[in-house]
Amino acid sequence: MRVRKNGSSVPLGRGGCHTYKDNSILMRKSVILLFLMLLIMLLLIIPANAETTQWYNYEKGMDAASSMEKPVILDFYADWCGPCIVMENSTYPDPRVVSELKDFIAIKVNTQIRIDIERKYKIAYYPTIVFLDPKGSEISRHVGYLGPEDMVQTIQESRGKLPKETPGFQVLYLLLAVSLLIIGKRITG
Repeated sequence: MRVRKNGSSVPLGRGGCHTYKDNSILMRKSVILLFLMLLIMLLLIIPANAETTQWYNYEKGMDAASSMEKPVILDFYADWCGPCIVMENSTYPDPRVVSELKDFIAIKVNTQIRIDIERKYKIAYYPTIVFLDPKGSEISRHVGYLGPEDMVQTIQESRGKLPKETPGFQVLYLLLAVSLLIIGKRITG
């Protein structure tokens, strides 16, 4: 309805008449609605609690590796080291790297503070990554920057160098029992 100057109203017809101001308000509401829908979709797509690697200090990490019988990755870094900072911000948070590190106890060693550990492992350049077996023996090391893909490959190669579990006495008893059964059948049969 449209109101005349004299107060009477006149129907505008089916859709009514929109002014430029009405279109502008409608456009703003549409943009805001679209923005909210996109935001909701992003929140649904991105996991709220993306997995990260749990990093230990040296003593706690070595204790955890010993008690859980897990291999260790030692990341030797310095605060002033550019490649170390890039790895901290891009390599280690990468989901592929996080997934590969699940089987390891991850330990960060700040060589500016822990000079004793730096000397123990004879670290001369940064970053240096050292892989240890569950007993603490070194199995491999890498000196220098690693991007996510190279880090995944390095972790997989180091995992391949870990000592394989040898069959326990249970397997030997099982083999002995099967052998005795076969010998017994040959004697009686």
